[in-house]
Amino acid sequence: MRCLPPPLVTLLAIAVAATGCATADVYGTVGDSEDLYSGSATGYVDRSGTIELKNSKGNVCRGDFAYYRGVREGHGILACDDGQRATIQFIGLSAVSGYGTGTSSNGGRVSFTYGMDRQQSARYLGLGGTGAAPGSTAPPATTRRVATGTGFYINRQGHVLTNAHVVNKCKELTVSRQGSAPIPASVVKSDTSNDLAVLIAAPSPAVAAFRTGRPVRAGEAVVVYGYPLTGTLSSSGTVTNGSVSALSGFRDDSRYLQVSAPIQGGNSGGPVLDTAGNVVGIATSSLGPRGRDVPQNVNFALKADVARTFLEASGVPVETAGAGRDLSVPDIGEKARAFSVLIDCKG
Repeated sequence: MRCLPPPLVTLLAIAVAATGCATADVYGTVGDSEDLYSGSATGYVDRSGTIELKNSKGNVCRGDFAYYRGVREGHGILACDDGQRATIQFIGLSAVSGYGTGTSSNGGRVSFTYGMDRQQSARYLGLGGTGAAPGSTAPPATTRRVATGTGFYINRQGHVLTNAHVVNKCKELTVSRQGSAPIPASVVKSDTSNDLAVLIAAPSPAVAAFRTGRPVRAGEAVVVYGYPLTGTLSSSGTVTNGSVSALSGFRDDSRYLQVSAPIQGGNSGGPVLDTAGNVVGIATSSLGPRGRDVPQNVNFALKADVARTFLEASGVPVETAGAGRDLSVPDIGEKARAFSVLIDCKG
């Protein structure tokens, strides 16, 4: 491929390295996880470019890609000779490498890497289920579960919001919705001071909306959705409800809400929703026993406005919604289940 001026309309997502025009090796799978495609992506850093991949059967997939403004990630579309098309998202792991995921027009999963060799790519593509590329003699990488938590999709580009403490020790991350297989995810930005992190994963058809238009009030009803105590409680997620007990957190920390809806380990990063199913907070922590005192239903959620400030500074768009009609707790739970994910952290 040769470098061309960026087209007026750009689509796909693959990164290129350094400055100006650059080329990166690309490996990928389209639908069949054992069917390896290889090729290259060529383009302009932080702007746009083209990609071409081919498998052993001669099927060629081509597309254009573009970056989101100000961040090392992007999106686009591939078109293949066999008639399949695929929408794709990508995230850079470094200035010269990264990976992406997507969905083909027949519902198959698309995975790809750029700037990596075949052996490095294997852990992201799942080649042979061994963590090593075909023909490689390297032993598979061993990882263990470090933590689990909850997150939720905040836009249609595939961004997931969670707590920083859920992901800050992870070498590998996956997210999964109820009934769906785990998919790779990567940290885009982390704010440890506010205990927030935003991830990128494959897009979700359902996303959460942040409430706008009126402030949260003490006594207001809320619903929390999440995946607490993974392996012990329900794997399909849990719904708890309560109310806003106070408009500040521990020691009057104004960034937080105190809520009576139960929160256990694994709920961290999950959505706290109002009666219309819109986000008013992010579940963060609970107050445990203090001396002889045993607190009852004292839990804390980071306010949605704090999260929105973090996301805006990170260049991550969010969905918003004004006051809507009140829903029942089961209906809010169903709504949350569609956009919430179990986060599995391995190290």
